[in-house]
Amino acid sequence: MTHRAPLSTSRTRAGHRGGAAAAAMLLLVLALAALAVMPARAQDTAATAGPQEVTAIVADVVRIDGNERLVATGNVEVFSRGTRLRAQSVTYDRAADRVQIGGPIELRDADGTIVLADQAELDSELTEGILRGARLVLDGRLQVAGAEMARRQDRFNDLRQVAASSCKVCETGETPLWEIRASRVIHDQDAGQVYFYNARFRIAGVPVFYLPALRVPDGTDPRVRGFLAPSVRNTTELGTGVKLPYFIPLGDHADVTLTPYITENQSRTLEGRFRRAFVNGDILAEGAVSRDTLEPGSNRGYLFVNGSFAIPRDFTFTFNLETTSDKPYLRDYDYSDKDRLDSSVALSRVRSGERIEGALTFYNSLRADRDDDDEPTLVGDARWNRRVQAPGPGGWVDLDLIGHFHQRESTEDIVGRDMAQIRGRAGWRQRWTGPGGLRFSARAELTADLKQITDDSRFESTQAGLWPQGAVTLSWPLIRPSADGGHQLLEPVLQVAHSADTGIDTANDDSTQVALDTGNLFAFNRFPGLDRTETGTRANVALRWSIVDPKGVAIRLTGGRVYRQSGRGQFSQESGLSGAESDWLAQIDLDITDTLNFRTLALLDDDLDLSLYEARLFLRGPFGSLLTSNYIWQAADTAAELNDDVSELAASASVPVTRSWSARGELRRDFTVGRTNYSGLGVAYQNECIRVDLSVARRFRATSDVDATTTYGLSVELAGFGTQGRAATPGRCKN
Repeated sequence: MTHRAPLSTSRTRAGHRGGAAAAAMLLLVLALAALAVMPARAQDTAATAGPQEVTAIVADVVRIDGNERLVATGNVEVFSRGTRLRAQSVTYDRAADRVQIGGPIELRDADGTIVLADQAELDSELTEGILRGARLVLDGRLQVAGAEMARRQDRFNDLRQVAASSCKVCETGETPLWEIRASRVIHDQDAGQVYFYNARFRIAGVPVFYLPALRVPDGTDPRVRGFLAPSVRNTTELGTGVKLPYFIPLGDHADVTLTPYITENQSRTLEGRFRRAFVNGDILAEGAVSRDTLEPGSNRGYLFVNGSFAIPRDFTFTFNLETTSDKPYLRDYDYSDKDRLDSSVALSRVRSGERIEGALTFYNSLRADRDDDDEPTLVGDARWNRRVQAPGPGGWVDLDLIGHFHQRESTEDIVGRDMAQIRGRAGWRQRWTGPGGLRFSARAELTADLKQITDDSRFESTQAGLWPQGAVTLSWPLIRPSADGGHQLLEPVLQVAHSADTGIDTANDDSTQVALDTGNLFAFNRFPGLDRTETGTRANVALRWSIVDPKGVAIRLTGGRVYRQSGRGQFSQESGLSGAESDWLAQIDLDITDTLNFRTLALLDDDLDLSLYEARLFLRGPFGSLLTSNYIWQAADTAAELNDDVSELAASASVPVTRSWSARGELRRDFTVGRTNYSGLGVAYQNECIRVDLSVARRFRATSDVDATTTYGLSVELAGFGTQGRAATPGRCKN
């Protein structure tokens, strides 16, 4: 049995000829040979790699012929500075000053670049030489094969009569799905670029187009200057157009991507993206400038800028800017579905037991049926929350300070109303567990408000209020374990709460949307904003039942209701919270590991008539398929500015059809008006060497008085050309 030992450990097998000098000579020569045809960047990295600097050589036989030739044969392997060389034989001729390597030869470095060859002959410095039957494998995908490869200046790999492709060929002589034939290819390792000369692009062996010169990145550096994958887009307004992104790195921490977009309907667009990373944060800016026939004679465009920075004392500063030339521009070019832009600056800090945040936001509506002057355009919010342990009876003390203002452009009475408010609140809460597992909790709060109202003659301009509120809650969780490790839980809950009148009379700007759900069933205040506060005495009751299986299956049922002694006219009838008795709340949650999550919620009166119904579904199927769906039905509620019933469905799905084919779809349907607001369908084909994505989408350009827009998209990506980071797909060959 042959024993192979690394010479770097000074161990040699019986029958080897030569001594320590020969071993040292071979060690030096082969270490250089292993690095000769690999990228210079990999050498620089390996030079500081610590343990990787150690060189080890393994061979079946090592011998010295006379004083001039050193020969290693039989499964030769060299490990040096992160690089691995495999060959059948290596011979160093000192008289001719040449190193000959017999194949098959494989050189592989840490960044994934591979050189394969049948034979190689190099000079002693290994900066010049020829590799015959050479094949260069870049980024583990793109294979560049030539009759021979010349190595020059320890940097350039020069191949002649080249065929390049990332497609897997299953049988000898089989034509790849795509390939590039070229008379010459030069790989510049330092620049990370591959240059093709007289390049002919072929699909299934059929020539498609010719380029006298073509340059692409080699995949070792994901931030190399050059073109990215193009895409084709067709819309009913703009016609067919082509996008061709061009990536420009600006040092190690910034880059720009410029994308010309030209369509057949005389639309000319330049898209841009700028990214910059700093030590304490980053900035992202995206925008576009267009000239088209949709808005003749005018420049159109948009700009979105976002930034986030860590600043002293653990604060985070964020900002964003959103602006567009006209309301339909973002949807015309499919840049965003937003119907209201918001530009803001914000400051926040979160520490143990404390939260501080503040934001100033400017809003700009893109809806054609809205008057911007009558909507709040400038909004400011600030909040400080502090939680500490309470002395004496124990529990927790919560301290809150909240500030808010909003301002409209209009100064007209009532419709131009502006408001500013400061709220301070101190609260205490504690929980106890009694005999038999009974749980008792108590909560108390004291709230103070100061409010300033202008441009609304119906209300006093300055108002102040101070009011207490409190609640006690009793629950009895009953648990029954099962033999398989699961359990069942039955828990009745009763809460009695009271809130005094605030003494403040104001219009309602921010608390119009309210409905009973499991999240606010036991809340002090079910209004989401500051303009309204729930008052009066009420009893909140609920019954919870759940069963949890150790295999990951869980079913939870919740039912509840609110009974009021006073304060019955605060909520609208359609909210489910009005009157002496609220609607019945019923909710079902079903979870099956991470495969299925289903939730349904309903509000029903005593006659079982619905006022609200919601259903949410998340389904993860085999082989990565995914389905998400949301449906809502809500009765008309003039208090919430809903003049008609709401019935809307939003669903999306992604399904792998075969190993290479996949399909996806999205739908947003408004059943009230009988209109599909958005629908999209896409199919994609992907294998080890190509990805083709075809999509179609239909959406409304603005409001209901504007025709819908249909968009078709096509993109093609060739593996090995600007597709770093995309997961590889298994090859098509059968075992």
